[in-house]
Amino acid sequence: MRLAGTATAIALWACAATPALASAPDGGAFVAAFAQACVPQRMSYPGTVDQAKSVGWSDAATGAHRELDAVLSAADSETTEMAKDGWTFERASLSRVIAGRTHYLVVTRVHAPQIITLIGCYLYDFDASEEIDPQPVSELIGNPIARTIEDKGLVQYTWGPNVEALPRTLDTNLSFIADDSPHKATTGFSGLVLKFETSEPDPADGQAKSE
Repeated sequence: MRLAGTATAIALWACAATPALASAPDGGAFVAAFAQACVPQRMSYPGTVDQAKSVGWSDAATGAHRELDAVLSAADSETTEMAKDGWTFERASLSRVIAGRTHYLVVTRVHAPQIITLIGCYLYDFDASEEIDPQPVSELIGNPIARTIEDKGLVQYTWGPNVEALPRTLDTNLSFIADDSPHKATTGFSGLVLKFETSEPDPADGQAKSE
């Protein structure tokens, strides 16, 4: 199975007008927006897009944000090779003002035949100037932080799956990349991103796609 490659490609694929000035993020509002848009219909790609739109997200125009365009363009290059193996990809990019600043939500569906189908949900605040308290994410996921990485302006927290609270959902990641971090060149953006992927149920198993 190519799950390691799958996760890398999805992160690139999911992960631009003049950007706003960077500022301190509202961590509580950021995590609450993720929970509201990404959790209820996380096993369904169209369900998650519809859920997000029902709580105020709207389609983001092409060129809505320079860093979003850069990340998506790089990710598209990664998916071209996998498409040769029969993989299929769907993606929606949405925007919404949260705490006075425009944020971006990317919802993805990656189908790797006979391997896995993953629904991804990624919330970006490209203009955040500092990291946020990870505790609200711990409360959302229902797990303590499993791993923390701090390296040259990158701070990343990872929570392992909670199969009781969020069935079928894999690791959850919260990352902050400073504007002067060398990791910005690798990822294509600076700021905050909160994300997880959920495996789509096989229709034959009878599991509901919403909670």
